[in-house]
Amino acid sequence: MISTYIYNGLPTEFESVLIEKYSSYLTTCAYLEVYYPDYEMHYMVVSENNELKELLVFGNKGRTSLCFNSLVSLDQNLMNEFTTSVFERFPKIQRIKIDASYSKYNLKNSIMIFKSDDQILKLPSTIDEYLSNLSSKQRKNLKSRIAKLSIKFKNVNFSVDLGKDIQERVIDQIILFNRSSMKTKGKVSGIDNEYRDKINKYSHYYGCVAYLELDGVIVAGCVATIINKDIYLHVNAHDENFSEYNVGEICAYNMVELSINKGLSSLHFLWGKNELKRRLLAESHDLFSYFIYRNYSFDYMALQMHVGTKELLNRFKQSRIAHPIKESVLKLRKHLNADN
Repeated sequence: MISTYIYNGLPTEFESVLIEKYSSYLTTCAYLEVYYPDYEMHYMVVSENNELKELLVFGNKGRTSLCFNSLVSLDQNLMNEFTTSVFERFPKIQRIKIDASYSKYNLKNSIMIFKSDDQILKLPSTIDEYLSNLSSKQRKNLKSRIAKLSIKFKNVNFSVDLGKDIQERVIDQIILFNRSSMKTKGKVSGIDNEYRDKINKYSHYYGCVAYLELDGVIVAGCVATIINKDIYLHVNAHDENFSEYNVGEICAYNMVELSINKGLSSLHFLWGKNELKRRLLAESHDLFSYFIYRNYSFDYMALQMHVGTKELLNRFKQSRIAHPIKESVLKLRKHLNADN
């Protein structure tokens, strides 16, 4: 017999269950405590014959309920049961958001939005096996770049700190590299000071910070989270003064080697495709978000129109017509940033 029950608060006593069952850093109590302190937290326990089957964590704020089981695939029937239970239990909630799901659901009064893509590298059991999957040119280039560092610098050191051993100054340095790189590209970094503080705080739970030092100076680094057998790479940045040595790519490769040596199964490079992720053999996995409404309302129709307009704009951005415009905007941003 299957039964469900909603409890108030965070399921802190089930933290290890969440980690083992879902392997998602977004579905941990520690993450929710740090990043969503202003949400009213609840969780739904799904049991079969008194055995725990699923555990859905969600938070209410205003008229919206946000499901925190992200970067996972859940059963369609379970999600139907979840949305029905939330609407019944909380009359003020008018919509539910399910964020970053690997699955496509068919839910009543729902709007599906393509969120992004998670670039995932399925890790082999040995580094030799991983290297054998690279092309001969890739292996040669990687070996040459690593050797070049040893020739040019007296001390080449790759360090790894975990959890409470992570130093705030190292994370701050990596974030500074990220901000500088984004500014050079005519973009604004998504890591403001508040978000930086949250990264520092959460890293003390399940964090993994790896960084490359040349003659005692940090020149590249990665900020990541290890959950169960998965590692999630949040920030990978380097000092552009050392770009000629490909320190960013070398640091990312060291993260791959570290992950394999730790016996992990997957390395998530997270959102967005780029050439580095492709070279390191990451594959794209689409992510979808959903807004489920209590009823067919004006807000529901307005979001449908907004999503439709956004899809048209995205198609335009990908078209050949948009490329010259995008290039002009980037050049203008770079010029303005240079002046500042």
